[in-house]
Amino acid sequence: MQVQFTSLKDVRRNKKKKWPRIAFDVIFVVFIITNVISLYIGNNYYKKIFEINTKTDLDQYETYKSTFNERRFSDIQREEVSVASKNNYKLYGTYIKNPKATNNTIILLHRLGGSRWSSMKYTDMYLDKGFNVLVYDGRHHGYSGGDNVTYGFYEKDDLDKWVDWVYRKNKGGIIGVHGESTGAAAALLHSKINENKKKVSFYIADSAFSDLNEFFTIRIKQDYNLKSNLLIKPLIFYIDKINKLKNGFYLTEVSPINIVGNIKTPIMFIHGANDTYVPKTMSEDLYKAKSGTKQIYIAPASDNNEAYLNNQDEYRDRVYTFIDSVISINN
Repeated sequence: MQVQFTSLKDVRRNKKKKWPRIAFDVIFVVFIITNVISLYIGNNYYKKIFEINTKTDLDQYETYKSTFNERRFSDIQREEVSVASKNNYKLYGTYIKNPKATNNTIILLHRLGGSRWSSMKYTDMYLDKGFNVLVYDGRHHGYSGGDNVTYGFYEKDDLDKWVDWVYRKNKGGIIGVHGESTGAAAALLHSKINENKKKVSFYIADSAFSDLNEFFTIRIKQDYNLKSNLLIKPLIFYIDKINKLKNGFYLTEVSPINIVGNIKTPIMFIHGANDTYVPKTMSEDLYKAKSGTKQIYIAPASDNNEAYLNNQDEYRDRVYTFIDSVISINN
């Protein structure tokens, strides 16, 4: 019997041949596991931020009645109105007619989780300035339809329907849009639509985010106490893919900062100096990116959506100054 010996060199060669295959298998398994986990977490987080429950309190009148002149509102002429969204649902709102006859109207857009009533705090300021006021429940809020929120992507189209409604109702009048938080983002996204239509004379964006991708990154960092982007980027990637599959758009398409540089319509940016939910730097970046007529007001001692409530007199004066400059330009 002849014994065949394997040299040490052959053993090493065989090991070298086997190692790449093993490494590939391990990497492949890790890749699959990582993707499955990321997809699971991404889908859960997608539901948390896009399919939120905003219908627990359809009529928030009692919650917010202390933020506006309730007696004035009960006596003033108003009507309940609705329009059909181009996205196959109805939008409901309240049109408040100024006691002094005017064709000028402000449209108010509320924040995420709010309703027409959470925007009512601004009505007295605009009624005193001589504007009619339209407040409405945004997509998937209050009595309005829509399966979920889209942070301005479809909400900008809904706003456009209301702009058309006001334009027909008050021919020749000035139309302004004042949005808060996600409502502000929707207003800024609508400004691109308005470039051709030129129906809106000015926008006021209070506490707007500049980029949805960046906003979600900040929120995930704070919500989960994460320091590194290493884990956040894959999560955002899957949120983006799931959102595209379910809602038909990418997060990068909800980026006001990529729009405002080409917008000729005057815009005023407002933000609370102490905002930890949407950093004030986002409004500052939007202001820097905007060309043409613009103003910015960073409200002291104010967190998210608190700028008006904490600084009513200064807030009103700043807004009035901006509007006066815009009206004089348009005239």
